[in-house]
This record gives sequence, structure tokens and C-alpha cells, in this order.
Amino acid sequence: MKRLSLVLIFFAVTAAVCSAVDFDFVVGQTTSASLEFENSSNGMKPKFLFDVDAELDMDFGKGHGMLIGVNPYSKGSSVEFALCTGYAYQDSLSSNVDIIAGVGPEFIFRSSGVGFGIFATVDFDIYVTQSMFVRVGTGIEIGFGDFGSQEFGKRDLTIKIPLPAIGLGWSF
Repeated sequence: MKRLSLVLIFFAVTAAVCSAVDFDFVVGQTTSASLEFENSSNGMKPKFLFDVDAELDMDFGKGHGMLIGVNPYSKGSSVEFALCTGYAYQDSLSSNVDIIAGVGPEFIFRSSGVGFGIFATVDFDIYVTQSMFVRVGTGIEIGFGDFGSQEFGKRDLTIKIPLPAIGLGWSF
């Protein structure tokens, strides 16, 4: 699974280098808190989480592009690492505000195995200068559990709804 992720990233970066591409790089906290509903034997219970995120958005032209996100975080006593890549659409709302919508798969690497999920996000970039912006947004993440688990997609289902996140980004 790691090889597949690396191959996808390689092709994305290669395509980006070979064409006229606008890049946006964002670092920030993805959630000040979020609600995560985990389907377990005790039923659905809300959790509050705090994550740090880095994202690279590539616009290939006319608003169509892709995003690559990296999200290391701690869950209990273990450290997990999420990698997501997907389609992104970007459009201008005004001279200093852009909207970006993204959707795609997410892979979560942890000691118990590799998890799989999907995400959808909506972000607003508010430009402070010509190349620096503040990103505010939210979305939804649906996790299906670990590959190989007999509970994959059944009891391992998680739904994470982040509260508005904030990040600092640069366009280049």
C-alpha cells in the first residue's frame, strides 16, 4: 500500500512539473476540535481531536487540479499518519478570496495496519498579500477501517466532521 501511495505521488509531481502549474502550500491545524463518530460495541460516541496538517494544492489550469495532504497525529498512545490525494477545483469569489473544493481517498498508516477512507473538503483562501493567504475550511472524512480486518466497512466505520480549521499558505 505504501508503494501504491508513493507511485501516485510520483505521477502527480511528474505531471505537475511537466505542465504550467500553480502551487499552493498550506500548513495549519486542521481542527481545533472535531466530532468523530466511531461505530463500536458501545455505539456511536463523539470524540474531540486536534490535528496538524500540511497540504499542497496544484492547479493545472481552468480551476482543475489535485491536492496532496499529509496529516501526522496522535491517537491515544500511538502515532498515526494520514496521506490523502484527490481532485481539487479552485475558483475565485473575489479579487482576494478563492474557494477550493476537494474529494478523494485517504490512507491511514498505523501500527495495527493500513486504514482506508474518503474525504471531502471546502476551503476559503483569503489573500493577505499577493502570495500569502489564510485558509479557513471544513469537510468530512469517512473511514472504513483497516485493510484485512473482518470488520472493514462494518463496525470499523468512522465519520469525522471537523470544525472550521485555519492554516497559513503561500502561492508560488
